[in-house]
Amino acid sequence: MKTLSRVRRSRPSALFALAAALLLLSCGGAGAGPEASGPRSADFRLKTLDGRTLGPKDFRGKVVVVDFWATWCVPCHVQTGILAPIHKEHGGKGLQILAANVGEEAATVRKFLEKKPLPYPVLMDPGEVSAELGVMALPAVMIIDKKGQVSFFQQGLVDDSTLRRAIKQAGS
Repeated sequence: MKTLSRVRRSRPSALFALAAALLLLSCGGAGAGPEASGPRSADFRLKTLDGRTLGPKDFRGKVVVVDFWATWCVPCHVQTGILAPIHKEHGGKGLQILAANVGEEAATVRKFLEKKPLPYPVLMDPGEVSAELGVMALPAVMIIDKKGQVSFFQQGLVDDSTLRRAIKQAGS
């Protein structure tokens, strides 16, 4: 009897541990640093929700942060909350943020943005660009320096201090 009651008491702990592990896996290893095997080039352009075509090359001379995200991705919403104050502080001052939605229909993204608008351009990636760059988990953040070279790439959440440090190192 004592063994059965111990098993019952340990079930919630085991379920919590399993849920935490799955959350970390869905974030691509949130504690990981910039990945050495990340993309070397940011030579892409994508359609925006308003019909323009934009990419990092359109902002030469600026530090560009590309946030790969999806509406269904809860950690992506957290990443957006980290990026918003940085955009407010540095947007227009040598920094450009681009939100690259991965694999969703424009109507889905528009509906989401009606409730949670973003203050920077939203690019629509059908999945080809993110796949080519090696994005395997969302969110993923890529920082391109003022010379157009990828200086930082991380899959999973990037905390505020790491993000600010990487932006500063990229030249902003």
